Amino acid sequence: MDMKRKTFLLASSIVLILSSCMQTPEGEKVGAGDVYTIKAYDHGIEHKADVEKSSIEWLGTKPTGNHFGTLGIKEGSVYVKDGVIQGGKFIMDMSNIVVLDIDNPEMNGNLVGHLKSADFFYVDSFPNAYFEFSKIEAIKNVQGSDEEFIPSHRIEGNLTIRGITKGISFNAKINLNEGILQATTPQFLINRTNWNVNYGSKSIFANLKDNFIHDEMGIKINLVAY
Repeated sequence: MDMKRKTFLLASSIVLILSSCMQTPEGEKVGAGDVYTIKAYDHGIEHKADVEKSSIEWLGTKPTGNHFGTLGIKEGSVYVKDGVIQGGKFIMDMSNIVVLDIDNPEMNGNLVGHLKSADFFYVDSFPNAYFEFSKIEAIKNVQGSDEEFIPSHRIEGNLTIRGITKGISFNAKINLNEGILQATTPQFLINRTNWNVNYGSKSIFANLKDNFIHDEMGIKINLVAY
């Protein structure tokens, strides 16, 4: 292979790598709208979240790579009557942010500390985040195989981060069997700047050039409740 072709292939590979790094996380972009009204409902049977088996996975990306980890659920309940989910509320422990992609303890601790700081989630002033259901609607005519993620419900509710509440909606696969409620979501995207998590945002700070963090962050929910 001649030198020109080798150079071209190397340059092409670099462009592809940089392009892939530039991409935002995959998933449905969930809008942040007006706060939903939480209507009164018959609570029925309470299913409390198993905080050891439940988790929230997060993913953040930037031109040079990404970071990912988990966020702990502090407590929560889902209320079911006659097999139908009526409502529920969850509290997320923002002090329990875990980074999974950095093995070096010092570097890991530095990133966790930064995420907890006022640049990001301002945990000293806002130790908890909240999500409360406003509507859980079954999706009709669900099709697909067991190997695919086939949502069974569309969930609407209010997400509070840093004291700011916005209405969001996303798909979930919910199964209730023998008193055990399991719910999972595909990865969906929220725009962090809607909750004033503005650090490194190119849409907020115009002079960042390529030294920025994408506004959209990936969220994936795994819930087990008894």
